[in-house]
Order: sequence, then structure tokens, then C-alpha cells
Amino acid sequence: MENTIRNIVFDLGGVLVDLDIDRCRAAFLSLGMPRVAELIDPCYPAEMIGRLERGDLTFHEACEQMRRLDDRPEVTDSQIAWAYGEFLQGIRPWKLHALDELRRRGIRTCVLSNNNPSSMEVIRRRFTACGKTMDDYFDRIYLSYELHELKPSPAIFHKMLADSGMDPDETLFIDDGERNVATARELGFQVYMPSEGEDFSHLFE
Repeated sequence: MENTIRNIVFDLGGVLVDLDIDRCRAAFLSLGMPRVAELIDPCYPAEMIGRLERGDLTFHEACEQMRRLDDRPEVTDSQIAWAYGEFLQGIRPWKLHALDELRRRGIRTCVLSNNNPSSMEVIRRRFTACGKTMDDYFDRIYLSYELHELKPSPAIFHKMLADSGMDPDETLFIDDGERNVATARELGFQVYMPSEGEDFSHLFE
């Protein structure tokens, strides 16, 4: 890793948390919600999901729209939360160890993620595998539904920078979304886009 890097900003899904889009879609299909299943996208959410992840809708309001979309009024919020949670698989141990090592070396670690409150409950549990909490691994966690902005909009990056005081020139941004990476590069971040399932620990050597 270049000596100029003082901060690393991680995406969650597809970078730190493994995703299984087929499992998620199958879960919605099992609830009789094929139209909702078609909306699932790991990088760029459909309009309704985008409104949820931007914080314009509560999770319950989004569930109401999903039920209407597939005419399944009997499906509960908890069942929808389960189906959406099937998207989120585990976190590989080497990633948790890498985060620990980066912080030991004085590298500032942050998250910038398009997400929603229901999914974050699942993700936070994934970070407890080594007896810690998610907050033990990061200096700051920036979430779209709290900032009311979505990647790849430059606005979400500007809000993160304004709060953190980070210098983009000294910050490595790691994301699996091409448009997200392109925006970060335009704003002066150093960037890396890992491929699916890639071990990118070489970046931290």
C-alpha cells in the first residue's frame, strides 16, 4: 500500500460482506413475490429500493409497496426482512483480521454504503464472529439512509468528507460498483474495484 494512504473507505456488500443475489431472489420467489425479486441489484438499486436506501421510505413503508407490487398483502415485514437478509452472506475471516491490522498501523478505516436499516441489522451481526462489534473495526460508518444520499452521487462523498475531514488524495476507496468507483476517482480518491470473491489483501501490504 502506498505510503500516502492514511484512510481506507470500504463498501460493505460485495466488498466486505459476501453477497448471494440468487439466494435472495429465491427467497422472494418463495414468498410469492417475483416482481420484487426482479428489483434486487447488488450495486444500483431499483427506484423503490433506492428510496428505502436513501431514507425516503421507512422499512415498513417499503414493505407496503412490495406487498402491493406483487399483490401479497399477507406477507409480513419480518418475512420480507428475512428474504432481503438472504442477500447477505458471511464475512471472510481474513477481512476482519485485515481491518484489525490496518487500525493497529494507524490507518483510518471507514464504511460508505448504500444500505437500509433492516439489512444493517444482519450485517452488524456478521461482524461479531471474533467477539467484537462492527464499530470496533471502523472509525466511522456512513450509510445512505442516514445521509439521505446514494452512491454514485457525488453528494454522498461530499457529506462523508465534510464530516470526516479526510483528504481524497490520502484516501483509498474500495467498491465493487463501477459507477461508484468512477465518481470517487473524479473526486480525487485513489480507488480499487475488486472482482467478485477476490482476495484483495495485497492492497494492504
